Amino acid sequence: MNHAWLVIGPPGPQRRDAARLRAASLVGATGPQEHMVLEARHVDVAEYLAPLRIDDVREVTAGLSRRPLLGAARVVLFGELAGSTREAQNALLRIVEEPPPDLTFVGEVARPSDLLPTLLSRFVTQRLARLPLADVEALLRAEGQEADQELLKAATRFGGGYLDPSREALSALRAVTEDLPPDDGAPDWFVRAAEAVESMGETWLNGLAGIFSSHYEKTADARYLSAWRKVEKTRSALARHANARLAAEVLFFELSDLGVLRHGAGGWHTVPQRGQGI
Repeated sequence: MNHAWLVIGPPGPQRRDAARLRAASLVGATGPQEHMVLEARHVDVAEYLAPLRIDDVREVTAGLSRRPLLGAARVVLFGELAGSTREAQNALLRIVEEPPPDLTFVGEVARPSDLLPTLLSRFVTQRLARLPLADVEALLRAEGQEADQELLKAATRFGGGYLDPSREALSALRAVTEDLPPDDGAPDWFVRAAEAVESMGETWLNGLAGIFSSHYEKTADARYLSAWRKVEKTRSALARHANARLAAEVLFFELSDLGVLRHGAGGWHTVPQRGQGI
């Protein structure tokens, strides 16, 4: 029997449900007990949803001798192994290598490379299944996520077949479309644009990436490819802890200079003709 499973996919309810369903199967929970696992109420499934610190692993270690109460097995679920300290990962490795026979571990991570190779090698991986883009779009509509058809398609394309990032991308597209000041030809527009999205962080970057990738696919205009690359450059800068406000100002200044934001944010729902700005 495998004693460590790793669910790989973008963070969100879809991945969490997959991890909890795996935990339910491991403890033999069906019917009402399965619902208890999905609602994080099952006594034989312990959850640590934040990136692990050494104290968390010590707590797990202290409870290794505890016996199952409702079935024949227990599960410890780690909701986000990415960002766990190196010390915590090494300590977890020692437990995962030789767990009690009635204990199984289930972890979640977006990228396997975020884990130490030695720890990753102890897990059996389970990749979150991608859905057809049309199915994701239908699910968004079923949730009441009404939006312009072009925004929906850009969001689902950005999500790559996963519901959660598609949902987030749609929110980002709406936010960027609605919140940016419309007069992008004004000299201080890039400063006011940065101020408008300052609190959205990764959200507005996702929205911009979705916009520009969608428009490049539709128009083959190289300016949108360049704009997308500038967004990714900004994302990398923020990952290195660059000043968020300054990075946003630089990005919007460059985008305005490229001419990809003409006619203001309100026109982003319409795909321009080749050679025209938005």
